[in-house]
Amino acid sequence: MPENSVSVDNASIGGKFTGRDDNSISFNQTGDRSMYLHDLYEKFNQEKENNQDLKDFCEELDYLNSIIDVEVIGLEQKLIDGDREYMLLYAKEVKERFHKKLMRTSQYSSIAQDINVFLLTKVRRGFMTEIYGLICKKGSEEKINLLITERIINPVKADLGVNLFRYNEDDIMGMIFFLTGNCHIKWN
Repeated sequence: MPENSVSVDNASIGGKFTGRDDNSISFNQTGDRSMYLHDLYEKFNQEKENNQDLKDFCEELDYLNSIIDVEVIGLEQKLIDGDREYMLLYAKEVKERFHKKLMRTSQYSSIAQDINVFLLTKVRRGFMTEIYGLICKKGSEEKINLLITERIINPVKADLGVNLFRYNEDDIMGMIFFLTGNCHIKWN
């Protein structure tokens, strides 16, 4: 057998078998659904039954719903600057759809506002700690998209549990673009 050769006979392998470098990307998602969100769902259902006229808008949601940068750059320019102009139509659509759901679900309930704040801050934190660094290092688009799915979309879906607001994956992407449009997330 020549030098640097490997021979494998009668082997049973339960995972990957590589003869040299393995450059694949694997993400292991651990964690259970948030009990905090579960408790908020229960409170929301009680509040819905008991108080149908509540209209206070919580401070945290107001912060996430407002533009924070002095220099206002719209969603479109942010995506162009981040080499994501091909996503413009999709981004605008899901952002608008999410924003309508946000307003509809948060309009009458402080508990609904707490649920939305929880989800939006989870999305923002996930993006800033898991995705943004890779964007700054010019990581591959494939890896960035995979991280968005594994570190933001899947954990938020898991937290949604009974999903009273019927948020889907497009709505979660809408959260990302909503936060982008309000200067809470950057793509470059």
